[in-house]
Amino acid sequence: MAVPLLALGRHVFEILPLNFQSIERETEARWPAVERFGRAPGRQFTGIGENPVTITGLLYPEEFGGRDEFEAIRATQMAATPVMMVGWTAETAGRVFGRVVIQRVFDTQSIISRAGQGRKLEFSIEVAPHAGDGAPGGLFR
Repeated sequence: MAVPLLALGRHVFEILPLNFQSIERETEARWPAVERFGRAPGRQFTGIGENPVTITGLLYPEEFGGRDEFEAIRATQMAATPVMMVGWTAETAGRVFGRVVIQRVFDTQSIISRAGQGRKLEFSIEVAPHAGDGAPGGLFR
């Protein structure tokens, strides 16, 4: 039985065929300098940044599959629809990260087969909180 690790909308990352190797988070609090007459500049909090999350992985599609599942993520990205991001750990049944948008999908294919496709596919997917109502949720608080 396949054990889910992460779901990005309908796209489920498992050990096989579609997996990921790492998740990188970036958070930002915006404190721009504000000029003050006769004094050193001060700082004023103007809000949080985009706080992207990057999911990276490595597939060997000719050995284990996963190419179709990976390309389906691009189709979701091109549909321009926010999706839910949910993760699983050994301690909990699931952790809701919140609604995200798929901003960027990168891949590098190498060890090209006779069919013209890479036998090795390295990828990264950048998502950011949707927060359509102006309030971040889940992982993005």
